Order: sequence, then C-alpha cells, then structure tokens
Amino acid sequence: MNGTVIGAQRGAHRPESSGRWATPRRRRAVYGSITVVAGALIVLMTYFPLVFVVSNSLKSGGNIFTNGVFALFNQFDLHNYAVAWSGIDQSLLNTVIVATLSVIIGVLAATLGAYAFSQLRFRGKSILFMAYIGLLFIPWTLTLIPLFLTVQRLHLFNTWWALILPYSASAQPLLVLLFRGFFDQLPDELLQSARVDGCNERQVIMRIVAPLTRPILLTGAILVTINVWGDYLWPTIVIQDPHRLTISAGMISFVNSFGVNLSQGGAVFAAYIIVTAPMFLLVGFTMKYFISGLTEGALKL
Repeated sequence: MNGTVIGAQRGAHRPESSGRWATPRRRRAVYGSITVVAGALIVLMTYFPLVFVVSNSLKSGGNIFTNGVFALFNQFDLHNYAVAWSGIDQSLLNTVIVATLSVIIGVLAATLGAYAFSQLRFRGKSILFMAYIGLLFIPWTLTLIPLFLTVQRLHLFNTWWALILPYSASAQPLLVLLFRGFFDQLPDELLQSARVDGCNERQVIMRIVAPLTRPILLTGAILVTINVWGDYLWPTIVIQDPHRLTISAGMISFVNSFGVNLSQGGAVFAAYIIVTAPMFLLVGFTMKYFISGLTEGALKL
C-alpha cells in the first residue's frame, strides 16, 4: 500500500514539459522543423555553386579573386558572355548536329529492336534479349580501343560519324530495355486490328506504336542528348580538328586558350553558363514526359 502511494507521488512530481514533448502534435512539430532546416541546407548546398558561377560570370578581371565567396552580384559585365560565345559557338553548333543525328538514329534503331523483342515471335528471343541487355554490364572504357580501331578501319576518323554512330550504338541496350517494357503493355487487340486492316509492321509502328509511346521515346531522346552533351573523352580521341569538337571538349579547349590569364576568368564562368543552359532548359521543359517515360517503362518491365 505504501509503495503504491509513493509511486503515485513520484509520478505526480514528474515535469509537465516532458509530457508535452511526448504528445504526437509536439513530435510532429519538432520533426517538421528538423525537416525544414535539413531541406533548406540541402537546397543551399545544391544551388549555391550555380549562383556562385552566375555571379562570377558577370564580374571582370581580378574582381573574381579579390572579392569574397559571398560577394554575389556586385558587378554586371555582360561582355564576358560575348567573349565566351565567340569561343564556343562552333562547338555548340557541332554538338547540336551530333546530338540530333544520334537521337534520330539511336531512337529509331532502339524502337525497331524493342518492337521486335516485344511483339514478334522468333526462336531464341529471350536468350538473345538477355545477351543484348548484358551489354549494359560492359564498362564503356573497355570498348575504347576496339571502337577506335573500328572507326579507323572504316575511315571515319576525324569526322562527325565517328561520334554519331558510337553514340547511337552505345545507347541501344538501355533504350531497348526501356522501350520493350513499354511496348509489352500495348493492347494486342489494337495491333491485331491494324494488321487486319492491311497495315504492315512498319505502318503499325509509325501509326499505332509511335503515337502511343511518345513519352518513352522522348525519354530516350533526352538520355542520348545528355550523353552526347556531357561526353569529353571520346571526342578528344577521334576528333583532331578543333572546329569539329563537341561542347565538352570545346569548352576545355576554350579554357586552356587563356592559359594563366586571370583577367578572363569571367568569360570562363560565362562559358560554363552557356554550356549548361541548354540542358537546364531541355530537362526543365520535358521533365513531365521524362519522369513519365522512366516510371511507366520501369513499372511495366
């Protein structure tokens, strides 16, 4: 009896604050505050380098190095962008041409291959598909020497085809994997009705499959474009003419042209902004289709 009374008295003297902290509403408020602070830190660490580059692209000469890291947008020198554009405009045009042709060839070839693996019946299809997808496990660097020798034998060295054909071919395993998962979900009745109406397989692909699978095709085009835009190693191997370099290699050539001349640091940062802006715009305007294509294609494998 005495023990019960003593225990009740001890419980009565517990701080009320601990009870308030233990309530679900209080815990949700604390967790919400921690989430907001952590999210703010992540956003700051993610976007501050971009803001820093944009700010330095508007500075001239030694102001980039004399001002502090947090001295942002205290100068606006747009001449840096003129200097940067004059140095990388040719490389940017080359990249657009190479990326466009790579997308056309790569996406078209992957569409035909994925349609064959999805809708056509032939002996050994599953084994061939697994062998085809197994190419994803081969590192890109292991193919550099054989690919270089192939390009040299075909007399494509120092031409845009030395970039376009390898980019189109290297994208096939991933694109076929994504496209096939999407094509497998097409209603068989729809395709059969088109065949009954007299459409051949090419007409079925162009009139039925392509319009229905536009999000995944756009996703494949974006993936190929990003690969072409960001590749530095392969263009420096097969392209010797500086006027044929794509943007990543051309950007490095532009930066190296200044040597130790720190007065052109603003132009270098401006060039980085010009190089990355098309990718920001591409992904920004197509994000809805990109996510839709990736998620639907992945869920339907």
